[in-house]
Amino acid sequence: MSTGTYEEEVHSLLCSHREGLTIEEVSRFLHITRTTAARYLESLYHAGRAERRSLGPAKIYRASFRVSSSEILTILDEGILITGPDGTIREVNPSFGILFSLTSEELKGKSVLYSPLSAYFSEEITDTLLHPPDQSLKGIIRIPGPEQDRFLHYRIFAMHLPDGETGTVMIILDQTEVYSSKEKARSVESEYEYQISQIHSDLTTNLEKVKSTVREVSSRERVIRDLLQNVRVVILKVNSGGRVVYCNYYASEIFHIHDGEQESPPLLHSLFPVTDEHGATISQKISDVRSGISDFSSWDSPLIIQNQLTSSIYSWNLIRLRKGKVGSPMILAGFDITELILRERQVVQSQKQMEWILDHLPDPTFAVDKNKRIILWNKQLEVMTGLQSEETIGKPIEQFVPAIYGYSRPVLADLIFNRFNSSIAAFFNNLEQEGEALTAETLAYRQDGSSRIYWVKVTPYYNESGDVSGAIQSIRDITVFREIEEKIRDEGAILRGIAEHVLDDILVINRAGTILYANPSLGRLIGINPEHIIGNHINEAHGIRRIFPSCDQFKSVFITGVPLHELFTISHEGVEMLMDATFIPEKDANGLISAILIVLKNVTSLRDEINNLENRKAGFFGS
Repeated sequence: MSTGTYEEEVHSLLCSHREGLTIEEVSRFLHITRTTAARYLESLYHAGRAERRSLGPAKIYRASFRVSSSEILTILDEGILITGPDGTIREVNPSFGILFSLTSEELKGKSVLYSPLSAYFSEEITDTLLHPPDQSLKGIIRIPGPEQDRFLHYRIFAMHLPDGETGTVMIILDQTEVYSSKEKARSVESEYEYQISQIHSDLTTNLEKVKSTVREVSSRERVIRDLLQNVRVVILKVNSGGRVVYCNYYASEIFHIHDGEQESPPLLHSLFPVTDEHGATISQKISDVRSGISDFSSWDSPLIIQNQLTSSIYSWNLIRLRKGKVGSPMILAGFDITELILRERQVVQSQKQMEWILDHLPDPTFAVDKNKRIILWNKQLEVMTGLQSEETIGKPIEQFVPAIYGYSRPVLADLIFNRFNSSIAAFFNNLEQEGEALTAETLAYRQDGSSRIYWVKVTPYYNESGDVSGAIQSIRDITVFREIEEKIRDEGAILRGIAEHVLDDILVINRAGTILYANPSLGRLIGINPEHIIGNHINEAHGIRRIFPSCDQFKSVFITGVPLHELFTISHEGVEMLMDATFIPEKDANGLISAILIVLKNVTSLRDEINNLENRKAGFFGS
C-alpha cells in the first residue's frame, strides 16, 4: 500500500475516534509498527490535519476539523452572492436572501437571468454577473417600498472558484438608513440655513434701526422658540426656584409634563438611573451644576419613565446659563444616540469576535493597517516570537520582522500595497495568487543558524469605499512536511528501482482494467516494451491476454478483496512454462479496492527438479 494511502487511512481512523488515539492504539488498529504509526501521525500533525497533546509519557492525536466557507458566509451581515462562469448561482447567504425577501433554496442552482433577482437587477448588473468583469462594478439598487424606498449598495467583482473556474461575487449592504439620514440632514441643513439667514437679516435690521431692536429681538426669540419646539431633542429649562419653566414638544411627549408643572430637583433626579454608561453618579453631576460648583456637565444614559427604564439611550448636556451664579437657571438638552451606541457596540463586538477567532487559529497570524502598523498579533505568533501583543500593537511591522524570519526583510503583506515590486517578490518561492489572496514559501533562520521553510498567506481587507485598508498574514512552518515529501520521493524511487531489476514479472491494473505499471521482466516475457502497454486496457495488450485469457481472477479479487494464488501453464516460444501467480488487492483511502498487484514467477525449473526427484525416488525403490 502506498504511503499516501496509509496516511489517509490513519486520518480516517482519527476522524472515527474524536476523543483521540495514542501511537500504540493506531499501530494496533491498522496492524502496522509503532514507528510507522508515529511517522504518519507526525506527518498529519505538521500538515495541520491532526492535533497533538501530551498525556503523561504518551501523546494523544486527534483529527483537526475546519469550518467550511459556506458556514462562514451564513454569519456575515453583508449579503453575498457567488455565481459561476455561466451565471449559475452557486452560493448565497441568508443575509442576501433577506434583502430581497427570498430564501437560499429559491436562488441556488438557478441562472441569474431567470431567477427572481432579475426583477431587481438592471441589464448592466445581470450582464456583469453572467460575464465575470475585469474590474469591479459598484452602484446602488433602489427598491421602491410602500412607506420608504430601500437603497442597497452593491459591489461586483471576479473571483477564482475552488474548482479553478472564474466566477463572480456580488456583495450587498443595506444603505437605506444612510441615504435616509443624508436626506434628513439636507432637510435640516436647509432649514437651519433658512433660519440663520433670517436671523442674520434680523440682526442687520436691528443694527440699522435702533428703535426696532425690541421688536426684532422678540421676533428672533419666537423663531428660536419654534425651532426648539419642533426639533427631535429633549429641551428643559429650570429656573432658580427649581421649577421647570419650559419644555419643548418632544420633551412633553416623552415625560408627559408641561411648563411649570413639576419641581425640578425631584424631576431631574427621578428621570435618570443611579449611574451613567461609564459608571459615574448622575445625581452628583446635577448637584454640582445646580450648586454652582460646575457650569456644565454631560453624561450618556437611558430614561426612567413611569418607573420603567427605557431602551433608548440619550446624550445629556446640563448647562448653567450664568456661570458661577448659585441658583442660576439651567438648560437640560438630550439627544437620542441609541442607534449610534448600538452600532458602536456591534463594531466592538465584531472586533472582539475577530480577535478571538484569530487568537484561536492554529497558525501564527498578524494584521496591519494601510500604514503597515500592527493592529493584531495572535497567541500563536506570541509563542513563535516570544513577543506579547501589547509590545507590538500600533508599531510598524518591520520592527518585528527579525523575530519572525531571523533577519530584516520584506513580508508578504508588503506585496498587497506594492503588487508589482520585483525586489519584494524575490524573497519568496512558489508565489501564487488565490483570488485576492497571495500565497508563497520562504526561508527563515533561527538563532542557532538552522533554516526553516514557512508557507505564508496574505489577504487584503477593504473599507466601505472599496479601498485597501490593510492586510492579514498567516505563517505555517512546513519544514517537516517538505522533508517528508523529499523522503517519500526518495523511497518511491528506490521501490521503483527494485521493481525494475527483479526477475519476477510485475503488473498493476486498476478497476477499469487499465495497466498502471509493468516492469521490464514482464516486457521480456511478452516481447513488448512495458512503456508501450502502460495506459492501455488489458484486452488491448495481446501479450497480457496470452497469459490471462479471461479476467476471472481480476474480478474475483476486486469483488472479494481477498488475495489470490494460482499455478498455471503458458506457452512461450514453443516451450511450456509453469507460472506461479499472486494477485494482491490495493485499497484507497475509503477502503475500496482500487488496483491489483500481480506478481508472476516462472517455477518451471522447480517443477522439473521435483519431477526428477520423484523419478529417482521411484527408480530407487523399484530396484
